[in-house]
Amino acid sequence: MMNLSGIKILVTRPAHQSEHLCQLIANEGGKAIRLPVIEIVEIKPNRALLDCCTHLDDLDIAIFISANAVEKALPTLLASGKLPSKLQLIAVGKRTAETLKALKLTALCPAPPFNSEAMLEMQLLQTVMVQGKNLVIFRGENGRELLAETLRKRGATVNYVNVYRRTQPPVPAWITDVQVDMITITSVEGLHNLLAMLSIQTWVRHTPFIVMSQRIRAEAKKLGVQAPIFVSKMANDEGLLSAIQQAVFPS
Repeated sequence: MMNLSGIKILVTRPAHQSEHLCQLIANEGGKAIRLPVIEIVEIKPNRALLDCCTHLDDLDIAIFISANAVEKALPTLLASGKLPSKLQLIAVGKRTAETLKALKLTALCPAPPFNSEAMLEMQLLQTVMVQGKNLVIFRGENGRELLAETLRKRGATVNYVNVYRRTQPPVPAWITDVQVDMITITSVEGLHNLLAMLSIQTWVRHTPFIVMSQRIRAEAKKLGVQAPIFVSKMANDEGLLSAIQQAVFPS
């Protein structure tokens, strides 16, 4: 593997989700500096989630948009017993599927890059499979609309259950003295929060970005990021690490 010795990388994932990426970076000799730009807050009380529990037998497919969605929804969903055997679970990516597996639940997962577009390519979500079916999407507030809109066009009944919201955490005092070589960003909202939190730090827009999608790259350029922006080929930590290595060691 390509050694990242001496490379300092700002990791902006929520605090409880940053460990894996930080460990991957450390394993390759790099130094991960944690600056959470999003805090995940469970929605309580959640009438929509409680209502969903009473109609589980009417559902055909449940889609989990993130590991956070699993962690915030499943305790309530499982409180009254097992999920219906006919209910098919879909996870947006490997980490979400692994979170379900830890609860002894099996989910289908799309091919890379593990996003809404990839899920819409899955055989189970094609028109012939979802027409007339009832689907629920567990997600955070203000998520993308593409998945539900497309599935409705394919003839499915789709409802959202928002199980968490994202908030912007306070800015730590030490950030004024930090020096990094790269910044990782995993969502458009995280990008906006980072630039808001570090609005007086001129170095931010001149530091290379490692981002998880072309959408984030386009938004970063729109917001004035002048440094190179590298896009991960997979929407997960391993993809981010690979993009970091390609940025440091261009072929």
